[in-house]
Amino acid sequence: MIANGRPAAGKSAAHPSVLCLPRNRVGRDFVVGDVGGAFDLVFQAMRDAAFEPSRDRLLSVGHLLAGASSLASCIQFLRAPSVFAVLSNSEQDLLDLFADGPPDDESVAALASMDFHGLEWIATAGQIQRTQLVGAMRMLPLAISIGDKGTCTGYVHGGLPGAGGWGEFLDGLQRQDETCVSAALRGSGRNSEIIDVDRVFACYTPEWDLTHRQANIFAVAPGPFVQLVGDMMAPLKLVESRKVEH
Repeated sequence: MIANGRPAAGKSAAHPSVLCLPRNRVGRDFVVGDVGGAFDLVFQAMRDAAFEPSRDRLLSVGHLLAGASSLASCIQFLRAPSVFAVLSNSEQDLLDLFADGPPDDESVAALASMDFHGLEWIATAGQIQRTQLVGAMRMLPLAISIGDKGTCTGYVHGGLPGAGGWGEFLDGLQRQDETCVSAALRGSGRNSEIIDVDRVFACYTPEWDLTHRQANIFAVAPGPFVQLVGDMMAPLKLVESRKVEH
């Protein structure tokens, strides 16, 4: 487990399972869902919200990329000290592709032609950018936990398994339990209360059926919009993407 900060650079290819952070007592925490490569709009939304990097934090739970043109901005986004993202199934697909080293150009072209898991853009990306991006992706945890046990806030892309509390889920991720890892990356459809955590934020998918809250699990609306974590505690309503008011 990584405590109170980012994992150190230069780790092995195995990404850290869980990132633990202290509560933000000096600034604000924001959350963003599917970015889809629109990093310029995310950066603009942060400026609109008067985001202060030395005090505020941005938690990302969605898909990041949407094409080769967004690679440089994605790397910049992930390297920002105030940005903390979790791994999604799309990023895991990319890591799997590079698990045994960078694929050769022939393999990349073949994957692009069949649109392998939405990675057709990789054929137009340079090798250096691919390597830098994969290096940044390898540092992403499967889940982020903020605060103390029982009063913490959780962030994950997909969700949790059908049973068990937050602490049990984090332990499972650290053991690389297949059920926990699969739920973190792809969801499980769970809509029951999760113990040992105040609330959990996950990326919105159609299975949420236009609600943004199920028990203490909150869906983060897709799109390059930053939202204050505190604002997500509103009553049940239709999901609506919006910029933060300030």
